[in-house]
Amino acid sequence: MPHYADPSRCPDCAAALPAAPGTCPTCGLPLTGPLATELLRTLRRADDLLGQLRASAAELAIAGSTADSTAGSTVAGSGALYPPPTDLPDRASYDPGAGRPAGPSRGLTIHSVPRILLSLGALCLLVAAVIFLAVAWSWLGVGGRTTVLVALTATAGGLGVRFGRTDLRVAAESLVTVALGLLMLDLAGAQDAGWLGDLEGSALAVLVGGVLAAAGALLLLALPADRPRLVAPQVAVVAGLLVSGVAVHDLTDRHTLVLTLAVLASAGIVRAVRGRQAVVLMRGVAGTGAWWWSALTMYGAGRVVGVAQEEAGLTWDALWGSGEVVPLAVAAALALVPVAVTGARSLALQVCLGVSTVLTTIVVLLPSLDSTATGSTAAWLVALVLWTAVAHVVARAPHWSARLRWSAVAPLAVSAAVVGVAASTLVGRALDAVLGVGSPYGEDIAVRLAPVEVTADGLVHPLMLLPLSAALLAATYVALPWRRWVVEGAAGVLALTALGTLAQYAVPLWVVVAIVATSGVALLADASRRPGPRGVVGTSVGAALLLVSSVLALPSAVLASAVLGVVVLVVVTLLARAGRGARDTRPASAVCGVAGAALPLAWAAFVWSFAEATDLGVDLRAYPVLVVGGLLAIVRHRVEVEAAAVAAAVLVTPLALDASGDGSVSLAVHLTLAGALVTASSLIHADRRVLAIPGGLLLAAATWVRLADLGVTAPEAYTLPTALVLVALGIDRLRRDPAAASETTLLPGLVLATVPSLLWVLGDPVSLRALLLGAACLVLVLAAVRVRWSAPLLVGSVVGAILVLRELAPYVAQTPQWLAIGLAGAVLTVIGVTWERRLQDLQVAGSFLGRLR
Repeated sequence: MPHYADPSRCPDCAAALPAAPGTCPTCGLPLTGPLATELLRTLRRADDLLGQLRASAAELAIAGSTADSTAGSTVAGSGALYPPPTDLPDRASYDPGAGRPAGPSRGLTIHSVPRILLSLGALCLLVAAVIFLAVAWSWLGVGGRTTVLVALTATAGGLGVRFGRTDLRVAAESLVTVALGLLMLDLAGAQDAGWLGDLEGSALAVLVGGVLAAAGALLLLALPADRPRLVAPQVAVVAGLLVSGVAVHDLTDRHTLVLTLAVLASAGIVRAVRGRQAVVLMRGVAGTGAWWWSALTMYGAGRVVGVAQEEAGLTWDALWGSGEVVPLAVAAALALVPVAVTGARSLALQVCLGVSTVLTTIVVLLPSLDSTATGSTAAWLVALVLWTAVAHVVARAPHWSARLRWSAVAPLAVSAAVVGVAASTLVGRALDAVLGVGSPYGEDIAVRLAPVEVTADGLVHPLMLLPLSAALLAATYVALPWRRWVVEGAAGVLALTALGTLAQYAVPLWVVVAIVATSGVALLADASRRPGPRGVVGTSVGAALLLVSSVLALPSAVLASAVLGVVVLVVVTLLARAGRGARDTRPASAVCGVAGAALPLAWAAFVWSFAEATDLGVDLRAYPVLVVGGLLAIVRHRVEVEAAAVAAAVLVTPLALDASGDGSVSLAVHLTLAGALVTASSLIHADRRVLAIPGGLLLAAATWVRLADLGVTAPEAYTLPTALVLVALGIDRLRRDPAAASETTLLPGLVLATVPSLLWVLGDPVSLRALLLGAACLVLVLAAVRVRWSAPLLVGSVVGAILVLRELAPYVAQTPQWLAIGLAGAVLTVIGVTWERRLQDLQVAGSFLGRLR
């Protein structure tokens, strides 16, 4: 029996229906039409689903009796008849006050309403109090004023404390804020009435700040200690202390004492309120304490700068005798106060100790700044050595390392920065002495460096460079984790600093250059025996030293040629060793590639320097560069070697051409050499076939230069040789590759062979050149028909047609005008008739298609 789709009952009111009803006689529901049919179909589907569920009831009963422990999983699993609706919120997600699920707030929350109301109420009360004082103050007596103000302030404060004890925090915050505001209005009224005497300015600010801080403290003490403190009293205490401190600082000249007491007072307050749920007060007072300490430090630095600007300078008596350095020394001691407040925590201890030790180092070394530059640098060097030793001892003690390491590294870093500035100054002076010897190739080999004049006070002595560098290396070894690199590079750094020291004296230039070059060669020789990254690093440093020695030797042509000759020999040796050894590893391949790229450039520089030393003409210097560079590119046939050879040729050849007496002949020779070398590389190496194109262009350019120099104006002399080579290459390609197209293989050469001559013939149609060009076009057409190639047929037919039309042009100009007009009319008539016939055919086709069914 159907449960839902019952035709005898109304689907809405379940009333009995007559036979074939149109509407329900009880509720008037329409029972005909598409919607009624769809409803009946849906109800029948519901009956079917209900029958299937009843049939599965037996299976579910058997499955549920197998184990009681699986009952929960059956209900929660996919076999449950009515699984719990996961899309409905549980009771925990409902707000009991709102009666709806708690989700992301899209408007006012339930807790924001009292905050807004109480904030507005507090504002209104404060505004009312101000208006009351402005309007009613003049007609109230002293007793009435006092009574009203005290009553309002006490009432607001008392209610705030009362609400704070009953967990009405928002109301308590509002009323406490009102009470504090009324208290400030009380003080303003008392000042206006003259009750505070002659207090004004900073003195009045001291009183206001003290009263505000005391009132905030009393409110905090009146509230229970086991609950979170109100924010308004804490802010009042912080603001009152800050205002009072600033005012006291302005009232007295003993700024050091005031700032010191402010820092100590702030630390004491922070220590007292720790763990008492007054986070705002603790952080606020800690922030003001840090501000007081910063003010003390800046005040001390300003006094030291003032002493430095005086005529006496930073002497011991000027700093300590008059007490000018005392504020900075006190700031160094007060930097340890947070440790006493927060305890010996790792981070706080390291930061505070680091700041304190840095300031202490500066205070101790301030008198040395009045000494000579060498004496001041020596003092900072001693400080660097001492702090390096301290950091080393701390690092070796495991129980100290975690807490004190960075506190020792901080003054070490400051000392290293000062020492590094002094060392960099000495290095800069050494570079100026070496690079300022003279212009390139302008001095002889015996030239000497200009000595550095070290005055009594102005410059650091050159002999300080070596100990400064050694101290910096030791500090780097102790403070940073790059110890292995420091140990491996220490010898090289010390050698360079010794060289920098030597360069500041009047020694021959060749001595400095020889030391640098020898060091580079030694490093390269040592690196060649070290596999892996260490060998690559050594090779890089050695190559850099050789490059530096080449630059330093430029003032003397003889010295530069000697150094560059050594560079060439070293690079050749590296390439030879790489050729005999394995090059499959990445470091060895990188070294080989860099050496191959450096060899053509080093050879070019050597040739130029040697030519300067031997007075060889500039016009002859590019030939050995071209020849040797091209041969290197052929032998090595690597991309970096070829690119370096091209770069060397491009750099040297323009200078040689500019100095040549016969520019066209020299250009032709250089182009011929370059073209021959490039073409030879393409013929020797199968993977360099593409170089045949630039090689051929270079050779063709050389030919064109010579032809232009000889006065040849015929275009065939310039184009036919290249065209014949291109055609020959195309025919060879067609012979080796039957699938190749003649358009891509023969068309460039045929166009180059015929089009320049055609352009010449257009200006002189009656000539031997025109006859030969026509014969060549005929041969191309016949040959193309014979071998069935499209490119010769296309070029021969097009060029021949243009040539025939050009030969016909003089006779066309002598044709009568009536003949041209008649020919044009005949052509237009034929076109018109053809057009009309095609329109008729189109209409017939359209009517035929229209009759199709």
